[in-house]
Amino acid sequence: MSAAIPIILHQLWREAELPPPYSEWRAGWIANHAGWAHRLYDDEAIRRITADRAPQWLPTFEALPRAIQRVDFFRYLIVYLDGGMYADLDMISYQPCDPLLAGASCVLGIENHISRKRQQELNYERPWQLANFIFAAAPEHPFLASLLEAIARQATTKVNSDHEVQEITGPRLLTRIAYGLPPDVRGPIRVLPQINWNPPSIYPRIGPLAGRIYARHLCLGSWRTRRHWWQQPAEGRLGHHIRPPNPFALASADLP
Repeated sequence: MSAAIPIILHQLWREAELPPPYSEWRAGWIANHAGWAHRLYDDEAIRRITADRAPQWLPTFEALPRAIQRVDFFRYLIVYLDGGMYADLDMISYQPCDPLLAGASCVLGIENHISRKRQQELNYERPWQLANFIFAAAPEHPFLASLLEAIARQATTKVNSDHEVQEITGPRLLTRIAYGLPPDVRGPIRVLPQINWNPPSIYPRIGPLAGRIYARHLCLGSWRTRRHWWQQPAEGRLGHHIRPPNPFALASADLP
């Protein structure tokens, strides 16, 4: 898989009009990626595009019990169809992401470094949880195809908690697919160090760190039924299991 990643940014919202501060954050992405195509999809467009361009996936889309799961599914689907980069609207852009994508066909970022204990509990191959709030790929990348197929196999599964959303369509599923698929099935994946797309808020954007921070996720969690970390059941939160990343890490080990 050697196809280039198109310079398209995909973002999603419930309605066509963005309220502040989301509109300001999106304007920042547009300003920093002036040569890119910028596409914003609302709920109506999400269903229409799925039905028109990928009707084979419409039953999966409609079977998913929660709105956030359908949003998760569509973010993978639209990047699979058109290629480009997806970013949540609660992300702040600091500089163009072009250098991070150059020469790659699929780029993922580390959401969090986790403890060895939590790694074993989640059955992750490595002590990282990978992010689904931002990622990029060439059209029809096999990793995204595998991700869509995995969701289809459990689309009708009843969801009882927010952490189950992460297991069925969210970052836990994405992480397990990335780690678990044979390289010849999922294709090559570049994994960025956490500081590039999800630096802890305590990391200052000055001095030697500034050039390494391209964006930051604010983690507003508007989709959650329980918004605060202490309201989450133990199995649904990382909490004290998160380890601060090395801000000077040159790169994470790519998945070949």
